[in-house]
Amino acid sequence: MITGLRTETRAAMVGGARLPLSPTESKVLQLIIDAGEAPISRASLEEKLYGANTCKSNTVEVTICRLRQKLGQHGYRINATRNRGYTISQDGAA
Repeated sequence: MITGLRTETRAAMVGGARLPLSPTESKVLQLIIDAGEAPISRASLEEKLYGANTCKSNTVEVTICRLRQKLGQHGYRINATRNRGYTISQDGAA
């Protein structure tokens, strides 16, 4: 379980600090947190963000990259498991 991290509208609260996020970053982060220890796939993220009629794009990958940069400075890591999806861990623990 991830502690000390929660999302708000267009922000994440890391401890007591407010970390500005785009609306897409906020949604993706919340979906990954809600999935818990189970990986959430790129396809599932796209469906929940854009609905069933989505075209292939790199929006999820770009969003994950930006979240990794922002959250990495605060001890959180978004992990990718090949052919399964994304999870989040604290203090670099996979």
